[in-house]
Order: sequence, then structure tokens, then C-alpha cells
Amino acid sequence: MKAFELEILTPERPFFKGECVSITLPLTDGMIGIMAGHSPLTAAVDNGRISFTDSFGTVRICAVSRGMVNVGARRVRVLCESAVYPEDIDEEAERLKMQEAEIEMRKRRSYEDYTVSQLAFAKSFNLLKVKQYSEKNPNL
Repeated sequence: MKAFELEILTPERPFFKGECVSITLPLTDGMIGIMAGHSPLTAAVDNGRISFTDSFGTVRICAVSRGMVNVGARRVRVLCESAVYPEDIDEEAERLKMQEAEIEMRKRRSYEDYTVSQLAFAKSFNLLKVKQYSEKNPNL
């Protein structure tokens, strides 16, 4: 299979850079799969799970937060707020963060406070969902 260069970048660090043969990622209007030769595209990435297959056939998954994807002739670049491999997710800490965010949302403060709490809740929920998915699918 033809390969392309994949870059997953976060504000903190380059998360992944290497040759891949496919990637599946969540867009704001659904999932998309990309392989070498895909038509050019720029789209908004939503919270969710990315799975990609490297040129050796190894499938990796990670949890990502909102961002964007740019598909070019030989490169796919994903820019996102955060990216985490399932093995790096602390399930207990994320459950606590999710509970704290839920409590903050119920306080009915300003719209800005509510939105910040809602984003924190969504991020923790997504991380837990990806962690559980990886535990149910250990071959990934």
C-alpha cells in the first residue's frame, strides 16, 4: 500500500510524525478515513478517537481534542488541542476531573464558566471512552 506522511501536532509537542497507510479521525460532521492519494481537504476535527496504521501494519489509536486536519498530496497534518495514547490516560484522575466539571456546570454561573466546564467534561469523557475502547480491543 502507498504511504503518506502523518503529523499529529499539539501546542505542547509534536505527538506523532511518521509514515502511515491510513488514518480514521472524527470530524465535526462524522468520521473520515484517509489513505494515500486522498483529495485535498481541510476540516474541523472534533473530540474523539484517531486510529492510524503505520507503514509496518501496526494500528495505533489515540484520543484527540478539537482541532483541524489538512490533507495534502503526500502529507496529512492534524493540529489539535491535545492527543493522548490510551496507555497514558489515568482513568481515576479523568473520572475526578469529569465529576468536578459536572459540579461546576450545575452551579449556573456565567456562560463562560459553564462553557469552560462543559469543555473540561467533554475532554475527560472522551479520554475515558478511548481508554475503555483500547481495553476492549487490546490488539490495537
